[in-house]
Amino acid sequence: MTNHYTTDFKLKIVKMIIEEHISKHEIERQYKVARKTQRDWVRKYEQEGITGLINKKKQRDKIPTDKAEDTVKDLKHQIFLLKIEIERLKRGYSEKDVKYIKKN
Repeated sequence: MTNHYTTDFKLKIVKMIIEEHISKHEIERQYKVARKTQRDWVRKYEQEGITGLINKKKQRDKIPTDKAEDTVKDLKHQIFLLKIEIERLKRGYSEKDVKYIKKN
């Protein structure tokens, strides 16, 4: 069975590894996330930023109707997510701050 983690959760784990230098073994014990999965998340984050952590829906079951329109929608969504991440970084929000803001 495959687990589906939220982008915020993945980002939290990646930042724990990169910024807080918490070991992958400790994260595996505490959060039950395999070390290989953690390595994949870190690699994707380093290559693509937060967009690398976003769950991509399986496209094989869809019948392509207008690929150009889908591509534009995907790009707009990525731009939106990047703008959010830029604002978070500009304001120096931590994960706790972001969760607090979301609740209000």
